[in-house]
Amino acid sequence: MQVSVWAGLHNRQAELDFVDIDTDTDTRLFVDPYAIDIRGDAWSSDCSRHLRSFFNALIGALRNNDDARAEHLASHLHETNETFLGLSKGRPQGRGIGRDQALQILDALKRSRAVASGLLSELAEAELFIEGIGSDKISDLTTNILRGPLLHYTREQANLWNMPLTANVALSPIWDPNREDWIQAPRETLVIDGKPVILVPKFSVRKILTLNSQEFYNNHMISYLRQEYLHAGQALVHVLKSGEPVVWKKDVKELHPKSKPALAEFAEQHPEVLNLYKRLAGAKGALDASDFEDEFDEAEFARRMIAELREIPPGGPHASAYHSFCIGALTFLLFPDLICPVKKREIDQGRKRIDIAYKNAARDGFFDMALRSPQLRSIEIPVECKNYTQDIANPELDQLTGRFSHVRGFLGLLCCRAFNDKVRFTERCKDAAVHRGHFVIVLDDADLELMLQNVEQGARTANDVFLRGRFGELTA
Repeated sequence: MQVSVWAGLHNRQAELDFVDIDTDTDTRLFVDPYAIDIRGDAWSSDCSRHLRSFFNALIGALRNNDDARAEHLASHLHETNETFLGLSKGRPQGRGIGRDQALQILDALKRSRAVASGLLSELAEAELFIEGIGSDKISDLTTNILRGPLLHYTREQANLWNMPLTANVALSPIWDPNREDWIQAPRETLVIDGKPVILVPKFSVRKILTLNSQEFYNNHMISYLRQEYLHAGQALVHVLKSGEPVVWKKDVKELHPKSKPALAEFAEQHPEVLNLYKRLAGAKGALDASDFEDEFDEAEFARRMIAELREIPPGGPHASAYHSFCIGALTFLLFPDLICPVKKREIDQGRKRIDIAYKNAARDGFFDMALRSPQLRSIEIPVECKNYTQDIANPELDQLTGRFSHVRGFLGLLCCRAFNDKVRFTERCKDAAVHRGHFVIVLDDADLELMLQNVEQGARTANDVFLRGRFGELTA
C-alpha cells in the first residue's frame, strides 16, 4: 500500500516532498550520500555530519588496526526494510549488512588501495573504489547511518499531512555523531499494516548513484587515457582514410580492464579527473516527477491543479483544504529549490508559529539569489496561507514578517485568494521592504494559476522570472 493511500491523501508524488513508497514491494531507488552531501540546506548538512562522522570513525579504526572498534561500528548496520527502497523483488527483504557481510566489507576496506593511500575521503566514493560495494549496499549503509535524521524527517512529514505516528517502535540503533557511536531507544514513526515505515526525501534518492564506477571508468578514465595515447602517438593510434589519427575505446579497454583497484590507481595519479567527474556528476540535480511516475504528464497535472484551486471556496470552513492545496502546489512548483516543508512549526520558544516553513536548497535562480543575498539570507522560507473572503491587511503582513530573523532570513510567501485592492497591499509590502528590510511576496489565486499555466505550457523557467519580477516590485 502506498503511504499516500494509507494516509487518505489525495496528493500525487509531485506534490509530496517524500518518496511515496509502496509497503508491499521495494521501489527501485537508492538513497544517494553524494546527492545529499553536495546540498547546502540545513537538513542535508546535518546528514553530511552524520555520514562524515561514521565514515571517519570506521576508517580511523581500520587504519589504527582497531578491529574490535571497526567490527562494532559495522555490526550495527543491520538489515533495514523501513524505507522500502532498493532492488528486492516482491516483499521487501532488505540487504543491510549482517555480521558475515560486515566482516567481508571490512576486509575489502582493509585491502583497498584507496583506503591505504587516503584517496577514499567519503562514503559516496566507496562505489568507485571498493570491491563488493555497489549502489544497493551504499544506499543501505547510508540509510542506517541516517536513521536518526530520517526518523525526524518522517515525524515532520507526518505532522504536515496529519498522518498518525506510533510510539515505542522497535528499530535498529541510530548513529550519534557527537558520541561517535550507536545508541538504542524506542522510536516514534509510521506503522503501516504492522510494518515500521521511515520516509525518505525525494531529493536524496537516485535511480543510479551519482558517483558510479562504470560511468567514471567509461566516460572519464578511458576517455582520458585515449587522449594520452593519442598525444603520445603510440601503438594504439590508428589513422583513418581522412588522415585523422584516432585511438579506439575498445583497444584502451583491453589494455586497461575495469577493476576498482585500477580506478583507485588512476584517481591517485590524476586527481583532477576525479574532481572534474564529481563536479559534473553533482550538477545532474534531483529526480523530477516523471522519474517517479513513468506516465506522469506534468502539463495535465498543472491543469488539474488549476481546476482544484477553483473548486475550493474561500472562508474558514475550507481553510484546511486550501492549506493542503498550497503545500502541494508550492512543492510541485518550487521543488527542488524549496524542500522539507514543516507545518505550523514553533519558533521563538513556542511564542510564534509558521503555517509552513520550507528549507531553501536552491543552487540557482531566484531562491539561490535570496539565499546568497546579504540582505535576505533566506535559509528558510516561511509561508502563510489565508483562505479569507476579504482582503488581507496589515495584521496578516505583520504576522508573517514577525517570523523573520537573522537565523531564518527575511523573505516569505503569503498565499491568499483574491484582492479588491491588490495595489494597496503591494504598497504595504513595499513599505515593509524599504523601511524594515522585510520582503513578502504575495501569491493570490491568479498568481498561482499563472505559475501553473507556465508549467502547463512547458515554461517552468518563466516562474523564476515571475518571482524576480514580484521581488523587484518591492525594491523599485
